[in-house]
Amino acid sequence: MITCGHGVSQYLILASAVLLWACGRWAAAGARSAILSGPFLKTALVLPAIAGALGIGRHLLGAGSAWIGLNSLAVLLAAGFYFWRGLETRKKRFLVLSAAIANASLALLWSELEWSDPQLYLIPLGASVLALVEVLKAEIPRPLHDPLRYAGALAILVSPTFHIVEGSWLHLFTLMLSSLATILAAIGTRVRALIYAGTAFLAADLAAMVVRGSIGRPSVIWIAGLCLGAGTIVLAAFCENRRESLLQRLRGMAAVLDTWD
Repeated sequence: MITCGHGVSQYLILASAVLLWACGRWAAAGARSAILSGPFLKTALVLPAIAGALGIGRHLLGAGSAWIGLNSLAVLLAAGFYFWRGLETRKKRFLVLSAAIANASLALLWSELEWSDPQLYLIPLGASVLALVEVLKAEIPRPLHDPLRYAGALAILVSPTFHIVEGSWLHLFTLMLSSLATILAAIGTRVRALIYAGTAFLAADLAAMVVRGSIGRPSVIWIAGLCLGAGTIVLAAFCENRRESLLQRLRGMAAVLDTWD
């Protein structure tokens, strides 16, 4: 019979990984001890994965913890170890492993806290997909870049809609913030797919705010409609007055977007 203890062993395994890594680096510096470097370093790379699997297993088996987050913290530390190794060695497989373990850690934490909002699960997953597409751009076939970007963006932007249909103002505002963050990320990374998705959801969110505000207050939708019509007329007059200048700017913007990925 294998019984789950208090959860200390997973932290001992992580500490052993760090200790073995330090010993492996120290052994590599000496001519006589260099033979020990390989076994120490290879063992140190495996131990965090064992600690992460132990934390996930403890959670799935329903093992008791002294405090909330005991298991998820161990899994997150394992993800941090592989992220550090990925940055130091520039090996992308460690970054992919780190992202997968980090998402599992967050899922464990939300489960332990009994939080069920889809945003908590989908936003980290979508952000991980977007980040990995940029990191693995050379390894992923080019025709799959945009579909994966749209999948990651949709995972982030669709997550608040489950509560928006129930009339939650909080999720309307979180969708606005997510859309703005996606647009800013698109500008920073010069990716057209993200700016299209972020702009579309931002416009849909603003329309949803008007519709939600008109429930119980029908005058809101009338005022919004009048403001939209008046704004359209003013914008059309402004564009007609400065047609050549605007056309030149639009051509310049289109030329810049053509250079984006």
